[in-house]
Amino acid sequence: MHDVLRLLERDDYAFLIGLLDSSFNATDSAKLRRLLADLETQDSADARAVLNRQLERELRYVGSSEVLYWARYLSGQEPGVPFEEVVQDVAKALKVEVPRLGTHREQLETLVTEYATQQFAQMTPAEQQRLLEQLGVEQDKAAAFVKRSAGVFALPMLITAFNLVVVEGLIKTIIFGTIAKLIGTRLAQQILVFVAGRVPWWVQWIGPVAWSLSLGWTAIDLQGPAMRKTIPAVLYLGVCSLRASNAASS
Repeated sequence: MHDVLRLLERDDYAFLIGLLDSSFNATDSAKLRRLLADLETQDSADARAVLNRQLERELRYVGSSEVLYWARYLSGQEPGVPFEEVVQDVAKALKVEVPRLGTHREQLETLVTEYATQQFAQMTPAEQQRLLEQLGVEQDKAAAFVKRSAGVFALPMLITAFNLVVVEGLIKTIIFGTIAKLIGTRLAQQILVFVAGRVPWWVQWIGPVAWSLSLGWTAIDLQGPAMRKTIPAVLYLGVCSLRASNAASS
């Protein structure tokens, strides 16, 4: 997963550390925070490499059964599950088909785009139109698109109908709305306090109306408490990967 972690910015590290922070498992969030402080003091390839290794350990830990994690650790094996298994578990929980082949970035980007498109399709026509208008689409154009689509959506169709900025906004609104729903309002606020003053790159996309709209969606079938960390973390990494891909193509 190094191809994913190398894309992260300081705000991304801060947000992910906030997601993983817990006193109920072996996640070493204190060490992650120290490593992030070191990176902020002196941003270097070595500092990023150390932080990325620790972050990968924590991400693979929360995606693993704690018993199996320590069994691997005590037997000398690399603890935690492979990252592609984490992605597949998240995809299963979200009821999204993700190819098992391909790079971690490709799997993550497929996950977030397919999930966002799926969630948008499940909204009522009125909710779809309202969300498009919030993202800057003119009322008449949004209404015509929703009527013409008749509940059938695909990412290429959305990009053709609107510009990439609108589609990015739609994906981010849905993904961060899901994250907020999974971790709860209180934790979401705590994480925002943790990154206060950093002005995370995604804040400009997510207004209060969009968050409240997202929180009304159908509950996700979680298979264990760790998924409340795993799903948000994986979705966030997927959006970071999309951000880098879109920046490279623009």
